[in-house]
Amino acid sequence: MLLILIIALSLSLAGLIAQFASNYHTQVRLIRKFFRNKDDSPNEYINRTSVRANVNYMSVFPNGYLDIYTSDTLPDNQPVLIWIHGGGYVGGDKSCIKPWAYTMAAKLGIAVVSINYCLAPDQHYPSPLLQIDEALDFLNKNAHSMGLDTTRIFLGGDSAGAQLTSQFAALVCNAELQKQMNFSPKISRDSLLGILLCCGFYNMDTVMNSHFPAMKTFLWAYTNEKKISGFVHKNQMSAIRYINPDYCDVYLTCGNADPFIGQAKEMAEILRAANIPREIYLPKPERKKLGHEYQFKVNTPEGNTALHKAMEFIEKRIKTNE
Repeated sequence: MLLILIIALSLSLAGLIAQFASNYHTQVRLIRKFFRNKDDSPNEYINRTSVRANVNYMSVFPNGYLDIYTSDTLPDNQPVLIWIHGGGYVGGDKSCIKPWAYTMAAKLGIAVVSINYCLAPDQHYPSPLLQIDEALDFLNKNAHSMGLDTTRIFLGGDSAGAQLTSQFAALVCNAELQKQMNFSPKISRDSLLGILLCCGFYNMDTVMNSHFPAMKTFLWAYTNEKKISGFVHKNQMSAIRYINPDYCDVYLTCGNADPFIGQAKEMAEILRAANIPREIYLPKPERKKLGHEYQFKVNTPEGNTALHKAMEFIEKRIKTNE
């Protein structure tokens, strides 16, 4: 993906990592500007969708705002997909899901809620997880006035947002992790119908083997620990450690040339071994490389397929739980 090539080339040519190796703040400022959403939304669905932008979900942390995309054809009791954006914990924005949000809201009759959260290094682990819970609490309290059905919720995320999604789902589904983190999520296991994981990472013991550009900096900024191996809560971040038969249904996708493809394959195997209902889409197009975040390029065959498989995953579970 062009974004990753730009990051890697910029860091390599300028020698920024070597120059500022003791200061992740400097690295983050230089890297953050590369996380921008540049993909257009499909115009055919925009007119069938309403958007509430920059809603304050009353977080105690910074950047606690969300956007709500709702279908105009189904005004009440819309199931909810909450999306956690990527950006290496240091960047990104809730606007990243626009190519999917308008389509899903219009075609599925659901509410797509894309949240912002505090960015590292201004805030550290586990602040974004706490904000996901705050957003859930806000939506629960305002469900009636917003026409939402918060008894039917999906969580989704891309890149670092997929890591956050997988860990939060583990919190909902695994009492052991709840006890470790002293955290009781404001959503019941029965209300979580499934999660969508796009181009993410799920094993902190092996994530550095992906050689994802600037990964050390991202994790350093998020954990405030120079090496992830020395982070006291590293295991909590590894969703694969907490997948048990109670884990929720999963849609998982990753591009064949994404540095995190090994993480996706490992997660797929763990889900299979635990017999978790799942939809795995790991496209391998002939003579074509699909990079990081390929799924948001909805004008490509693979991006379009990823979107429609995600919609099928959601639609099936909505019908089952009507």
